[in-house]
Amino acid sequence: MNRCIVLLGVSLLVGCGGPTKQGKIARMNAHNRMDAVNADLAAQQAMQQFEVGQLEAAIETIDAAIARYEENAEYHLLRGRILMEQHRLDAASKSFVRSIELNSDIAEPHYFLGVLHQRWSEDAQALACYKNAMEANVTHPQYLLATAESHVALGQLNEAIALLQNAGKEFQHQPSVTALLGHIHLRNGNPSGAAKYLADSRLLGNDDIEVLTLLATAQFSAGDYADCLFTVAQLDEVQDLSFTFQRLKGKCLASTGRPIQGRDICLKVTRQIPDDTGAWVDLGYISWKMGDYERVAFCGKKISELNPDSPEGPLFEGIVAMRKGDYQKGEELLAQAQSDNTAVLIRTLLQTHATSAKLVAKSPVTQNMTANTAEGENEQHLVELGQGSQPIVRVTQDSSHAP
Repeated sequence: MNRCIVLLGVSLLVGCGGPTKQGKIARMNAHNRMDAVNADLAAQQAMQQFEVGQLEAAIETIDAAIARYEENAEYHLLRGRILMEQHRLDAASKSFVRSIELNSDIAEPHYFLGVLHQRWSEDAQALACYKNAMEANVTHPQYLLATAESHVALGQLNEAIALLQNAGKEFQHQPSVTALLGHIHLRNGNPSGAAKYLADSRLLGNDDIEVLTLLATAQFSAGDYADCLFTVAQLDEVQDLSFTFQRLKGKCLASTGRPIQGRDICLKVTRQIPDDTGAWVDLGYISWKMGDYERVAFCGKKISELNPDSPEGPLFEGIVAMRKGDYQKGEELLAQAQSDNTAVLIRTLLQTHATSAKLVAKSPVTQNMTANTAEGENEQHLVELGQGSQPIVRVTQDSSHAP
């Protein structure tokens, strides 16, 4: 009897000594929760260290968090960002890829992976990553801008314009979006459209100095010289004008009926940077417009000395020679002026200089007479070309000497 009681007691003790299956699961879940909490605290600490530039401490802390709870995509994202700051790009790439594997719905790892591909000049891969980021978060303008910029880097300008113009209403009043549209239109050969978007960006509060300089350039290229002068005046208020924009101001003044002021500005620039061919080119064209052929000849000589390959050197000297009646020398000089801007009218001048010389002898003309046609199909235009009394080329944005 007593023996039975002892055996029963032992069996009961054995049965109560080990955990049940449910107890083991509960204990494991409790440990996991504690690991998650501790890992999250470590991740927060790592973020603080990262933000204050303690990169070595931050990487150690986030690695400890990942060791406790590896399945958190945000931890790998932070690790990748820290590694990027340490310029350990290959390791950073692996962290971003791991973050995407764990949760592809987070936009940031796609974006930062795109940044890495862009640094490696892998623009097609960067574009794919930025598109993924944009799809994961449709409200963040940075992902839209990065996607558009990647299209531009790949030469897909029309695709970039379509992407930005068809973006949601929440992006239409973003100054950075309109600024990028202006930049793309300017690069795409549409300065009028560029000026519109850049001006809109300014109205939306974009006071970036680069936007102001691009706006002035776009307005000049579009022939909006009065608007360009206003923009240059705004630029002059916030910084000293560079020589390039001093020249641009001079050309705008000359194009809006103030050639003397424009000439004086360009003359000042040539004295400050006498070895700059472009400055002499601008001064030469304005002097030609004013009928100051002595200065045109001097500019032509100076340009030929500084840059024998520049077409404006022989152009200016040739025009002065033609005006003086030395058609043989003028023809030789103008034949050297090979330029897309000058080809048509120089050819007309060379073909008709003999005829125009006869016309000049019979009917003298005044300085700076305006042609009736651009192609020189009437006698009056031939007379003007023969005397060199008007510019037959202009400095445009496409010119190598234009700002």
